[in-house]
Amino acid sequence: MKRLAIAGLLGATVALTAGAAAGGGQAPPPPTPTVKVGDAAPDFTLPYLEATAEGKVASKEMKLSDFKGKSVVVLAFFPAAFSPG
Repeated sequence: MKRLAIAGLLGATVALTAGAAAGGGQAPPPPTPTVKVGDAAPDFTLPYLEATAEGKVASKEMKLSDFKGKSVVVLAFFPAAFSPG
């Protein structure tokens, strides 16, 4: 019974994935970038997790402006695994 349930879930996942890929048609074009080469990057805030001394994990945030004048920042973007982008 357990194998049947797992096979059913796997089949449903494959069917949903195939339906989403085939039924969408053409993806809309990406938006025109608003930042040009040489422009300063707009300030943004990103959440991250940090380990505490007690061995727990604390949720924190950092802002790009926190690094201004202190260190060089390199921004790299990686698309999610198995995504169409």
